[in-house]
Amino acid sequence: MPELYAPPKYLDVFLFCIDDSLPKFKPVNWIKRDHLYRLKYISESLNSSEYAVAICDNNNHEINPSEDIKSFRSERFLFFNIILN
Repeated sequence: MPELYAPPKYLDVFLFCIDDSLPKFKPVNWIKRDHLYRLKYISESLNSSEYAVAICDNNNHEINPSEDIKSFRSERFLFFNIILN
């Protein structure tokens, strides 16, 4: 079972999409290049040494590529941290 890492309450993490190329399967929902998303959590990827990220849209609804796949490759995004007071 992969570990899940959620950002602490004093930190907002946003992801800027730099790669919206489609995967080999046909996704139900997909990300858009040059859009900003909020990080929900980071997990270890099951099929590579990279990380996977679960993201939310502007309305705080989670975006899932399919019913079985709940996250995206982290290399598709640039990460930005905002520290909250």
